[in-house]
Amino acid sequence: MSHRTMPLLFLNLAGEMMYILDQRLQAQNIAPEKALTVKKDIIGMMINHSFIGELFKPQEMYPKRSMKTMFDRLAHGSIMRLNSASMDKLYDLMTMAFKYQVYVCPHPKDLLYITLNHFNALAKFVEDAAPLKAQLSHVHYLLMKTYSDLSSSEWQFIRQT
Repeated sequence: MSHRTMPLLFLNLAGEMMYILDQRLQAQNIAPEKALTVKKDIIGMMINHSFIGELFKPQEMYPKRSMKTMFDRLAHGSIMRLNSASMDKLYDLMTMAFKYQVYVCPHPKDLLYITLNHFNALAKFVEDAAPLKAQLSHVHYLLMKTYSDLSSSEWQFIRQT
């Protein structure tokens, strides 16, 4: 089991979560200001400096239940509320979408490109919030520092984890 999987897993699931929440906020005709507040609140918690510092430490993957609890807390860290069934559906959609992306990527290093795509989506959601952009810049630095020089075999090991 690779000890470098957690940041990739978290950032990709976080990106999927934000895609889905953004789509649901639009579909439910939530006022743009309120929707932006929800997105900024959630992304701010996702990229909290101390949390990201712990996330990028080499470690085993969290159990599925812990991952789900973490995203449940993120989703409820804003003014938005989800019932249990909605949270279950959200988490299932997030994991299903990311599993599909991992399955179809032709080369294991493409996981980095998938992660960067999700990361860029997070940045677009908060492009007018300077403090969050600075935090995202730090996360991008950690991402590139950690993953840009990995060998193909290391990427394969991460993919299999």
